[in-house]
Amino acid sequence: MRVTPRETVILADDVPSLADWYRRVFDMRVSRDYSEDYHYINLDNDQGLALGIASATEMGVSAGERSSNTVLLQVQVDDVKAFFALLEQEGGAATFGPSFDEKHGFWYGGFNDPEGNPCWVVDSNCP
Repeated sequence: MRVTPRETVILADDVPSLADWYRRVFDMRVSRDYSEDYHYINLDNDQGLALGIASATEMGVSAGERSSNTVLLQVQVDDVKAFFALLEQEGGAATFGPSFDEKHGFWYGGFNDPEGNPCWVVDSNCP
């Protein structure tokens, strides 16, 4: 059996608003909008990141449950500190960092999107 990657799916109470937030913060574009049929929006960017934004309600997940997700979106950026500055401007909430791991020589941090979905961010030096 062949298993291949697809987009990571982020749950939202307000699908269009959260898709717009990821579009601005991750420099993404809407590649497909299934809002009328499935309440689902595909996003992608020139660096190969692909996300889906889906209705949390339709999946039976409440906002309070999302902060304890066991699966996290992790992204790599050129400048973690600059990313956190943009994150703050756009309404994201840092949960830790930005921090520097002196032993391994990389910057990292964590944040929640406006709907409480947890995410991690690292720079290109992360092992």
